[in-house]
Amino acid sequence: MRICFVSDQSFPPRGGEGISTQNFSLGLRKKGHRVVVLTSKPKDPLVIEKIKIYRFPSIPIFWGKGYFGIPLLKDILFILKKEKIEIVQINTATYLGWQALKGAKKMRIPVVLGFHAQIENVIPPYFPSLPFTFPRKVVRNWFSYFYQKGDLVIVPSHFAAKILQKYTHNSSEAFTVISNGLDLKKFNPQRINQKRKEEFKRKYSLKDGEFIILYVGRLTYEKNIPYLFKIMKSLKERRREFPGINRIKLVIVGEGFLKNQLKKKGEKTGLKENIIFTGFIREEDLLYTYDCADIFILPSFAELQSISTLEAMAMKNVIMVAKSTENAAQELVKEGVNGYTFSLENPEDAVEKILKIFHNEKLKKQMQEESFKMVQEHNMKESILKLEEIYQKLIGRTG
Repeated sequence: MRICFVSDQSFPPRGGEGISTQNFSLGLRKKGHRVVVLTSKPKDPLVIEKIKIYRFPSIPIFWGKGYFGIPLLKDILFILKKEKIEIVQINTATYLGWQALKGAKKMRIPVVLGFHAQIENVIPPYFPSLPFTFPRKVVRNWFSYFYQKGDLVIVPSHFAAKILQKYTHNSSEAFTVISNGLDLKKFNPQRINQKRKEEFKRKYSLKDGEFIILYVGRLTYEKNIPYLFKIMKSLKERRREFPGINRIKLVIVGEGFLKNQLKKKGEKTGLKENIIFTGFIREEDLLYTYDCADIFILPSFAELQSISTLEAMAMKNVIMVAKSTENAAQELVKEGVNGYTFSLENPEDAVEKILKIFHNEKLKKQMQEESFKMVQEHNMKESILKLEEIYQKLIGRTG
C-alpha cells in the first residue's frame, strides 16, 4: 500500500502523537508498504531512511517546543498525486491536517483520522473559566466538525472513544480502538546492561538504595507536575514517622516551557534534595531510567492513552495514575494489581499508596510483574496488523 501520514509533531517526534505517528510509519515501512509523511519544518530536520518526508513552512508553537505546518492546498494535491497515495491518515486536527483532509477528499482518497489531542492539550484545564469559555467552545466545535469528516476515526483507548463521543455526539462504538502500541523488543528489561546502568546512575546522581518515583513526559500545564511536589512535600513531612522516607526521590524526565518555573517551584517548596530534573533523555537511555524506577507516576489532567505509561509497564514499573475524567491512562491500571489510581484533591491519598509499596517489597515485585503481563496486550505488531486491515478495507471499498 501507498500510505500518507499527516502530523505536525513527528520526525522528530514531539509528544505522544508524534511518537505514535513515527512508530506506525516505521512499522508499516518495515512490512514493505510505501510511507510518505507530511509534517512541519523543524530547525533540525531528521532524515529517516526509506520514509519520504515532506516538510512545509511552519510557525513555532509559542507555549512549547514544536511547530505547526502551513501548507498550500495545491502542494498537498501535488504530493498526493505524485506519490500515488492510496490512503491518508491524519493525526492532527490542525491547519496541516485540514488541508490534507481537503486534498484527500478532492482526490477521492480514503481518510483515517487519528484522535490524539484533547481540549486540555490546547487550553490548560485549570485556567480561569470566564476568559477561556469562548476558546474552549471554539476548539470543541472544531473537533466536533473535523472528526466527522473522515471515513473512519481511530482512538488509542476505550476511554478516548468516550472523550471523543462528548465532542462529536456520536456513539463511542463509531470509533475504532487501536492502541498506540509499543515495541516490546525495544522496551524490555532483558536489554539492560549492568555496567551501562551504573554509568547512567552516576550521570544522574542516582544512588544505590534510593526508592525512585519517576515521571516521563512533557513539562506542560495539562501534565500537572506541581501536584507531584505536593505529594513529595507530604512524604517529607512524615520522615519522623518513617525515617526511610529520606530515600524516596522524584525523578522528572522531559522538556517543556515550564521547566525553569518548575525547578524554582521545587526549590521554594524545600524539595531541592528530593527532586532530580534530567531534561530530555535519548531513547536508548530511557530504558535505564525506567529500570532504575520503583514507581512510575502520572499526575496528568488529560491523557488519551500515555505511551510513557506503556513504556514503564514494559520495564516492570508499578504504575500510579491520577483520577481524572479526561485521563485515559487509568485504563492501564488494575487497582491494587499493577498499581493504583490516586486523588487529585488530596495528596495524602497518593502518599498512603506510595508508602504501601515502599514498605512492602513483595507487593512491589508482584505489581511490577503484573505491569509486564498487562502490557503484552499492547504489542506494536498487533496494532500494525489492525491498521493494515482497516486500510485494506477502505482502499478496497473505494477502489
